[in-house]
Amino acid sequence: MGITQKQIAELAGVSIGTVDRALHDRGRVDPKVAVRIKQIAKELGYRPNSVAQSLSILKRNLKIGVILHIQSHNAFFDDIIRGILKCKEEISDFGIAVEIKECPDFNAREQLKLINQAVEEGISAIAIVPINHPVIKERLNELHKQQFPVVFLTNIIDDTEYLSFVGCNYNLTGSITAGLLNLVCPKSGKLLLFSPSFQMLGHIHRMNGLKTSLEQEYPQIHLQDVIEMTGNDIKDYQLTRKALEEFPDTNVIVCPGGYSCGNLQAIQEMGYFKSSRIICYDSSAEIEKELRNRNITATIIQQPQLQGYTAVRTLFEYLSSGKSPASKNQFIQTRIILKENLSEI
Repeated sequence: MGITQKQIAELAGVSIGTVDRALHDRGRVDPKVAVRIKQIAKELGYRPNSVAQSLSILKRNLKIGVILHIQSHNAFFDDIIRGILKCKEEISDFGIAVEIKECPDFNAREQLKLINQAVEEGISAIAIVPINHPVIKERLNELHKQQFPVVFLTNIIDDTEYLSFVGCNYNLTGSITAGLLNLVCPKSGKLLLFSPSFQMLGHIHRMNGLKTSLEQEYPQIHLQDVIEMTGNDIKDYQLTRKALEEFPDTNVIVCPGGYSCGNLQAIQEMGYFKSSRIICYDSSAEIEKELRNRNITATIIQQPQLQGYTAVRTLFEYLSSGKSPASKNQFIQTRIILKENLSEI
């Protein structure tokens, strides 16, 4: 028969509650006491009673809500959802429900309604792709004060408290982009940056990381303009053509890839597949096709499926055992994909 928390408590001279908090790293426990408790548990081979834990979770009827910021699907968010569903299947034996709610594109008022709806429905925790808007910040800060667990998924917003952020390090990704541009255009470059919507604060951070690195490390590459894409293929096609007509000598392009088919279509039609070096973000069937054809030099991916999975897993562990993530910001590793390693996507 295995050692119990009660026996550990007797040996450590503390209460069972203190043992439970120390073993699961939750609540206030004197650090020296926690170390002693964990050492006793390790020496005696303590293992949690997973059956009892499962039954306890089942009785609590826990629900995780996932609130996206966008309703029109794209390849990136399709992968996010695949990761969410993978984790949902893994934790289904514990009886924890996972519900996905989709917001009309970048509509902060509608996202606020979804947050309030989730709380009213008895959702136990929320993973959210937050829109960078004052009403969202205010509501999420209210939930944090009420000790309601919220995980930011793939986007972060400032002046807002949260349990954990799961996504890429956007500023670093911008710097990586600059370094990659230097490799493909080491002597001189005239760059156009086509960015996804700046209603996602992460996209602003990525742009700033790119700008800073170009200014400090790679001044031979001149950023001619930044064009914010809309996610609407027709509008993005028009915006892209206009920018390329204004800067016809562009020879390096950074674009949002799967976020905007209209953007890629205009770049192709105007002949820039052959005359420019093109770096994309994220992946899609179209990007993979053009990587194989060497019309796109590389794409920088954020592993969205892993992001979706990790966000839900983080909330599951917090709800089931009170375990907080080791790091508040759980940065998912950014990867560079070329034609040669396409099979790794």
